[in-house]
Amino acid sequence: MRFRTQLNICFLLIILFVTISILQMLNIILKGSYRDKENMVLESQAKQIAMNIDNRLDYYQLYLNLLLKDKSLIEAMERESYDVVCDRLKDVTEEFLHLNAGKISGINIYRSGVHNMVNGLGDINQVLKKLKEKNHITRNNAFYTGTYLNERNEKVFSLFQKVYQTNPDRQYYVELCIYETELLGFFNKDTSGNLIVVRNNGYVMSTSNREKFTNLLHQSKREKRIGTEYTLLEDNSTPITVMAPSKTGWEIIIKTDPHYLERGFQKMFKQLIPIIILILIFAFALSRLISIQLSHRISILQGKIAYISRWDLDKDLRITGKDEIKDLADELDKTRLKILDLIEQNYKANKLKRDAEMSALRAQINSHFLFNSLSSIKWLARRDDKQTLSEAVDQLVYFLRYSLSLKEDQVLLAEELQQLEAYVYLEKLCYGEALNVNIDVDEELLSCKTVKLILQPLVENAIFHGRREDGAPLNITIYSYYDEEDYYLVVEDDGNGIPEERIKKIMEGNLETAQGGYGLKNVINRIRMCSGGQSELKIESKPNCYTKIIIRQKRFS
Repeated sequence: MRFRTQLNICFLLIILFVTISILQMLNIILKGSYRDKENMVLESQAKQIAMNIDNRLDYYQLYLNLLLKDKSLIEAMERESYDVVCDRLKDVTEEFLHLNAGKISGINIYRSGVHNMVNGLGDINQVLKKLKEKNHITRNNAFYTGTYLNERNEKVFSLFQKVYQTNPDRQYYVELCIYETELLGFFNKDTSGNLIVVRNNGYVMSTSNREKFTNLLHQSKREKRIGTEYTLLEDNSTPITVMAPSKTGWEIIIKTDPHYLERGFQKMFKQLIPIIILILIFAFALSRLISIQLSHRISILQGKIAYISRWDLDKDLRITGKDEIKDLADELDKTRLKILDLIEQNYKANKLKRDAEMSALRAQINSHFLFNSLSSIKWLARRDDKQTLSEAVDQLVYFLRYSLSLKEDQVLLAEELQQLEAYVYLEKLCYGEALNVNIDVDEELLSCKTVKLILQPLVENAIFHGRREDGAPLNITIYSYYDEEDYYLVVEDDGNGIPEERIKKIMEGNLETAQGGYGLKNVINRIRMCSGGQSELKIESKPNCYTKIIIRQKRFS
């Protein structure tokens, strides 16, 4: 990576680090502040709803108290029959019901033992018993039910007021039946998506979740309950709850989630993005100006160093100036001269060493193979098989002449295959049907050059290490393929295979792969020394299945 690019990246990383640190601080400091602000807004909303409900309930409670002070109604309850009391109540409340049409479902009166069936709730004595168990007693001995469905399937809730009578046989209860929409009207225009619940001592009076609320009211009606329990509306997906009690004992619950509380912070954060982008652009432009000034001087030295990288060591690296770059150029020039001297010395030493190493590699003929070959020839001589004996001797002579020749490092592929065929012929004398070798190389490649003595050691390695313990025949195939620039020789067998870890060690040169004979290590060394890095060897294997060794060489050299 160029110095100027590195410098630009360093500046950008610093700016990014500072920007991210500032944003993280804003996140820590402002996020909680925005959450508290939104939470306060929700609390204010809940308190406003509670205050509105209190005012409305006080209005209905006040009217009910005034109604029960009407002398004609009180006298009728003390002396007249239940039907007369009902007629009197109708006359007294007619104007109020007309003024509050759509708000009040009705005003009813019940007398213990005479008429005690409440519309949508059942027996009044049972209703009042449940209300008292729930502690729904308010001021002036009044009772609020939960919201329920009346016989017309309207959502209503009732305010029961007990009428004080000296005669226990004339015990009356007045019911003010109020539409639930009176409560809903205080928050039905809320568009936040938060769940709003109005609760009274465990019963849901109203909620913004209309569909679920309606379903639960139908369930309560079937089970003859006086309201819907609040726990049935709980939703674990909205864990943050804001509550506000009213003075009448009712509760306003608003349930929301962290994303809603953090919306203000997220909006502010989005507004900072353009500013951050401008800062980064400015920082990049500034770093680019600085890097241009610094890299101009270095580029001069870079051009001088390029001569060394191209081994153009005859170029003088002197440059003008009195700074560190000039001193570095002088040191490089001294180094250049030393390299020239070392190259000359190393060339002479490496030539001698390479000649000695190549001679040693060529001289490594497996004594076990020679012993087996001579034993086979001896056996043929005793059997008096003159023709086979003659062929075996000819093959051994060609094999030894080819292997011990020190004239060249690379030969024609046709010659290498002929030496391999001689080796296979001698091995077949020893192993017979237990060894099958098939050579299938394209004729177009026979005139190509190949590193000498690489195929026979691979076949020898396959025979030595690949034969299975169960005595199954070993099949070895030598084949080829090629492209425009390279050709490939493949030695594949169906023997024991090589574990992955051993292959890794072989390629790294950390494992002795042959014991007294040509092995993979020998072939790898020969390819490296004789091809100048233009050829390579690759090993593919699956234990107990196959081993495939692929040699890539240049088609034209």
